Amino acid sequence: MKLRTSGFSLLEMIGVMAVMAILAGALAPSVFQMLERGYQDAEQQSISTVAAALQDYVLVNKTIPTENINVWTVAVAGFAALPPQRVQFNEKNFQRRLYVDPVFFTTSAQTFPGYTQTVGLAVMPNSPRAMLVSNLQGNVSAVLDQASEFDDVWNQSGTPLLAESNTLIIERINLAPLFKRLVLSNSNTSQAGYILEAGTEGAVAAGSGTVDGTRSVVVLRNSRLSLNAAPFPGGVTQRQLIVSRDLSLRYESDGSNWFWSES
Repeated sequence: MKLRTSGFSLLEMIGVMAVMAILAGALAPSVFQMLERGYQDAEQQSISTVAAALQDYVLVNKTIPTENINVWTVAVAGFAALPPQRVQFNEKNFQRRLYVDPVFFTTSAQTFPGYTQTVGLAVMPNSPRAMLVSNLQGNVSAVLDQASEFDDVWNQSGTPLLAESNTLIIERINLAPLFKRLVLSNSNTSQAGYILEAGTEGAVAAGSGTVDGTRSVVVLRNSRLSLNAAPFPGGVTQRQLIVSRDLSLRYESDGSNWFWSES
């Protein structure tokens, strides 16, 4: 009697392959969705890291970079512990984009010129906002040069030029908390002075009679402030401090000595 050899017949193999094909077809969409979800989660984490690095860069360097891709990516790369290419391009190798509110400083729209602190700002910025935008399906190329266009994307209202989705990710950056107000007053009849970081010396107007001279200055948080005695310029530095909150300081006398005190 002839014994049957072990193994699969052609029909059995065809049947197994058909079942495997059916299973693969059923599982493929789920696997694809899981991979895409992984890309989305990784990209959300990446641009959050880049946004935090941008704010760290601003506070350390007292400088806000422009929207130019070669400027802001290089500026924040070291603070994100990433090479510039990984800042510039997302998880699928598409280019990210930084948008700064066109009415950042004033109500007149303009291309953001960047900012480097010297003597500080006279008034608070009008709308200190920025957005990092990343698209996992292509390069981000929209132009948001009008305040209304920026607002529509920020708020996802009207008909935004960039519609937020699982694949188009927007990281909103409110820079307002980075700015602090200083009010400097001077009861001396000569101008006093102040210096921010290693910037140029600014003047605090002289007092007149019982009315103090004043200067209101908006500075970036954690700025080193040096307060100088009269006369301006070139008075001796009497006090130094780090500006971590809104402050009011007065140059005054106890009858024999002039000094800066917090008021």
